[in-house]
Amino acid sequence: MKMKLTKLTMLATAAALTLGVYNTGAAPGSTTRNSKLNVSLTIVTNKAEVFNTNNGAWNRSIQSLKLGNKQLLDLFANWAEATRTNEPWKSAQLVIGWDWGYSVLVVDKTGTNVLFNASAGHPESSHYFYVDFWDEYGVGNESGVDANPGNYKVIDTDTAYFELYDNDYYLPYTYLWGYGGNMQDFKQSWNGESANWSDSETAVFSYNGDQNYLDGPSRTTSYGTITASGNGTGYNWIGWANRPD
Repeated sequence: MKMKLTKLTMLATAAALTLGVYNTGAAPGSTTRNSKLNVSLTIVTNKAEVFNTNNGAWNRSIQSLKLGNKQLLDLFANWAEATRTNEPWKSAQLVIGWDWGYSVLVVDKTGTNVLFNASAGHPESSHYFYVDFWDEYGVGNESGVDANPGNYKVIDTDTAYFELYDNDYYLPYTYLWGYGGNMQDFKQSWNGESANWSDSETAVFSYNGDQNYLDGPSRTTSYGTITASGNGTGYNWIGWANRPD
């Protein structure tokens, strides 16, 4: 399946890490430890060159196209051969599934029923969306209480990375990626047999070139933010708190 696009906005309308176990993209399931994901990226490409034959003047300007949750959900629905206008996809949302190997998941409105794993098969698959908030670990400010009740807290800065890849599976060849900086704010507490966690991720991606967008000849650059936030019961050692020593 393929489609012609001249604007990313048209996509919206047309369109086993430590804690997890591997799940295929099409397999349904459930997630109990996840954080809501918010993607706000801008894709910048060149317009066709304009040349004035009368005076020899020429101009090659740029155009900016948005890539957010709505556009991604429309794309993932096409990957999954689902219909975005019908439930449960109509109310679908994006999360990072900490208990799904840190995969980007499409879940229904309950936030627990998994409809699609957009990161499945990375990096061998012909199509995936992958986010790594800790591609490279940085420095962290840690504190805690090693007792019961007790807690652990960390605020850290790391190198983040993302990839959006579709090798003619649904889109003309598209490979968007970016490196940036991420700040994590993670808390884990426990009291007797009960425990609670919370986490927030804020990744900022500066201008990254060498992108491929819809198999076009134009040079492409991407930039923007990808954030995640969530909380829950139980233990959820993720990110910097789960780094190798």
